[in-house]
Parts: sequence; structure tokens; C-alpha cells
Amino acid sequence: MIAPARARSAEDPLLERFQRMVRYNLDNSEVVESERLNAALTHLGHLPLGERVAAWASWFLDLGRVEYVFGLDADGYVRQGRLVQDYATDCVLFMYRVTELARSTTAEEAVQFAFGTRFYGASVEKAVDDAGRVDYDDPAHLEYSEDMIQSAIWGKDVTASLGAATESLGEVSFIPRDQIPYDALRTGDIVWFVGPQVCAPDGKSDGRDTQIHHIGIIDRRNGRTELLHAALKPLPGLYESNGLVRVGLDQYLGRIDRFRGIVVTRLNEF
Repeated sequence: MIAPARARSAEDPLLERFQRMVRYNLDNSEVVESERLNAALTHLGHLPLGERVAAWASWFLDLGRVEYVFGLDADGYVRQGRLVQDYATDCVLFMYRVTELARSTTAEEAVQFAFGTRFYGASVEKAVDDAGRVDYDDPAHLEYSEDMIQSAIWGKDVTASLGAATESLGEVSFIPRDQIPYDALRTGDIVWFVGPQVCAPDGKSDGRDTQIHHIGIIDRRNGRTELLHAALKPLPGLYESNGLVRVGLDQYLGRIDRFRGIVVTRLNEF
């Protein structure tokens, strides 16, 4: 279900609230125009799913004006109650957005799909306010990356099938950074970077720790294993600004010491 069941009356208040949420995330200064997105959806629609994911990641990088804004910051998508915020993103929203567009046929459908996956099973009445803003504190929203991986909504966890030995940290089994089989990764794979345990994603400990520190998209279409991701800050010599960047996965890991390894999920066609 990516939308509430259609009511007998078009004036049903929950249906109208859902539609208000969709409108809140379309054709405004925070998002790319639907006409432009729809044209790209048509152009990329023939590609296999993994290539569509990477192509959308590249498409947003090519916009050249997407900055890094953490979702919990005042201007971030979480605080603003947005599903879509194309010019200000963090690594989670970037992964959400490119996979949603890759699995949709129109800009409007991508917004509907976003609610249906990020708030799977949620009540529109509880998860969406009267202005169309979504509530990321709703219990249906998966706060922890570990739960996102386990849900398989963002792809099957293929980590153990890539031909490398794995280690475990808390709830996560991962490939150590020095044993990553780069040639086994595929275009469109989602890479979840494992680091030391830290407290809950919002900084408030609830007795559970998260081991996932960052997320990115793999692109091998250029003949090398590249990472497309939303960078918090520059890495001199690799990229000189924050926001969306492309970098060799091995180069990136060579500069970020805190990552112990990776988890890999892979989307399948419906």
C-alpha cells in the first residue's frame, strides 16, 4: 500500500490529508520540478533497477547545487516534516530519494512510495498532520539503520553472500574493510558503513546503540567501484566541498579510519 484505500467520498478527510502531504512534497522551492523529474523517469525507465538507482544518484550529483543538511537540523527534512528535500540532504534522505525514484514512474508516485516505505503500515491520521507534514517520531518509521536493513525494504542483505568472511558487532554482521570484495559489488548496491557503537540516531540514548554511521550508493558503470554519497564535509584531495560527491570506494575508506567495514543491501525488481 503506497496510499490509503480510496474512500467512498472524494471529500474523505484522511484521503485529503494524504493528498495534502503529497502536494507538500511536490513542485516547491525545496524540490526539483515534477515535469523535469517525469522526463528523467521516462528516460531512465528502461534501465535495470540497480542502474536506475545509480543513474538517479548521478542525476542529483549533476544538479551541482545539493548541499549537506542533517535531517535533525532546523532546516533538515525531519524537522520540516518533508519526504522530499532535493537541494539539502543527508546520507539517509539521499538513499531514500534515489531508491524511491528508481522504483516509481512519476514524481507523484515517488512521494506516495516514500510514505509507503518510510512509514510502512502507519496510520495517515497519526503520521501526517493537517498541513501535510510527516512525523518521523511515529513508531512506524524505522529510526535505526539496523532495523532498516533487517526490514529488506531497502534491499536484501547480501553481505554474507559476497564471498568474504564477515565479523559481527552488536546486531550487525559486516565485511571488514580490508577484506571487501570490490568486484562482487554491483551498481545500485546500498553500502552501510559500520563504525564503533554510538547512541541513538537522535543523540538521545534509549538503551540501544547503532553501529551504522553512514550510507552510500555503489556505481560501477565507469569501470571502477565508486561511491556516490552525501558528504558531511570535504576530504581534501578527493573532494573540496560537502554535499553530493563521487569517489572511489577504496579511496574513501582509505581516508575514513573510523569505519570497520560495510554491510551491503541489494534491491530486486518487483
